[in-house]
Amino acid sequence: MDTGNEISSNTKNAQAVSPEEVRAALEVVVNSETLARADRARSLLVYLVKTEQKGDAARLKGFTIAQDVFGKDDDFDPAMDAVVRVQAGRLREHLTSFYAGEGKDEPIRITVPKGTYVPAYVRHETVPDATPRANGADGKAEIPRIVDFGASASAFKLDGAVKDGPLAATRALSDKPSAGAQDAFLSPFIVRNVKRFWLALAIIVLLLTVILVLVWRP
Repeated sequence: MDTGNEISSNTKNAQAVSPEEVRAALEVVVNSETLARADRARSLLVYLVKTEQKGDAARLKGFTIAQDVFGKDDDFDPAMDAVVRVQAGRLREHLTSFYAGEGKDEPIRITVPKGTYVPAYVRHETVPDATPRANGADGKAEIPRIVDFGASASAFKLDGAVKDGPLAATRALSDKPSAGAQDAFLSPFIVRNVKRFWLALAIIVLLLTVILVLVWRP
């Protein structure tokens, strides 16, 4: 069903937005990156805005748009060919993307409300940030920073037990005998060499005993 036959009144918008502002807004959108490759959307938007601004909003119907913009013949049937509705839907998507991105700060916004092909113009006012900010040393506003330590905040609680903990640990370590001297005498290398020394000494004594017995045997 072709809904382009429904014409909405732009009287309020026409009073709020001047023709010069509309032309400027149209030029910005047409030359934007968002519509850089959308040739049909640009052509449709230019036609809709210029026709409405000339006071011919009544011509903005599916049949006349199909002929004037898309070159359709007199036998064009909007019920069978949805080119106008499809392109109008894509144009609305492009406009939404434009004003959500590179055109977010544009003072005048062009829209094509659903249910009509007559464009509307809305004055967009930027709402200043009302968040209170403290001034820095140079007089410039600073954004307050909030640091959340989370679970690690417990490490910064300086109660008596925590403060005495490192000192107690230090004293406990200082009271222990040095482990270096003990390890030097008890190392496996030294113990193994001592055993070998006594074994060699026992073998020497045994050999000397045998020699003495052989020598002094009558």
